[in-house]
Amino acid sequence: MKARRVGARLAALRLAPDGKPRPQAPFARGPLAARVLRGAITVASAGGSRLPARLAHGMAVGGGTVEWALRPRKRRMLAQNLSHALGLPAEHDDVRALVRREVVNEAGRSADLLWALARPHELLETTEVAGREHVLSALDRGNGVLLVSAHVGGWEVATALPRALVPVPTTAIVTDDWLAWAVAGLRARAGLGLLYDTEPAARAASLLRSGEAVLVLGDYAKGPMRTYPVRLLDAVAELPAGPAALARLCGTPIVPFTVLPLGPRRWRVEAELPLSPPDRDSGPDGERALLQALADRWTAQLRAHPEHWAAVYPMTWRPA
Repeated sequence: MKARRVGARLAALRLAPDGKPRPQAPFARGPLAARVLRGAITVASAGGSRLPARLAHGMAVGGGTVEWALRPRKRRMLAQNLSHALGLPAEHDDVRALVRREVVNEAGRSADLLWALARPHELLETTEVAGREHVLSALDRGNGVLLVSAHVGGWEVATALPRALVPVPTTAIVTDDWLAWAVAGLRARAGLGLLYDTEPAARAASLLRSGEAVLVLGDYAKGPMRTYPVRLLDAVAELPAGPAALARLCGTPIVPFTVLPLGPRRWRVEAELPLSPPDRDSGPDGERALLQALADRWTAQLRAHPEHWAAVYPMTWRPA
């Protein structure tokens, strides 16, 4: 009987937070590894949050510099994408310097994430918020709101903010991998719902039609995801069609947003003017026009803050 209970517990450890197994997960990156990582994050958060901000960020600069030196593949991927923000070849010295700044900034964002997970109330006190009225005006239309951002800054740091700033339940669409599983409980405790990108889009549509908010990072086309070619920065990029398709089908406005650091443990969340959804019968043409309008907003953001664009994923680029 005792052996059976132990076996049941071990089996439960191999399930993702939604209670389902992930047999396709890469070796050492499955649900069990995610539980171990969650424990490590909890310990690191408890310790890191007690460090003075200046010391924590000084250590982050050192760690980020070491990571930049030891990960040539990451440097190449960032250079390929960030070069378009500067309009320069990926091999240019200015692009190389920008890549190093982004990797170091990423380490700083991670340091603040550990602090924010342990002290969400302090995060609320030190975060500036601009444009909340744009979220409210979008919600007034009655079909929920799509909060859409590129991978700029650190939305993960602001996990505790939606419950305080958005007056309806908020669900984030996240990658279905061990990193997301590791922090799923922390996000849930902060009041954020989770929807894995492998789940049917109908669930996201149901949330929007109920008047809720759905948060998505929309600049990464994963696997066989449907895309549209749109102008972005100095070229044409294939961007995911999902946010524009949800907006059209549900009649939901898109509110672009950014979460950017102002300094150690100081952040600014900014929501922009809503983008109106296309007519439901406009089809792919309407979706592509909306996605282009969103890409135009991102072009302005990325040119202003290229050192905070965590573009460590493959993107398809063509000359404009």
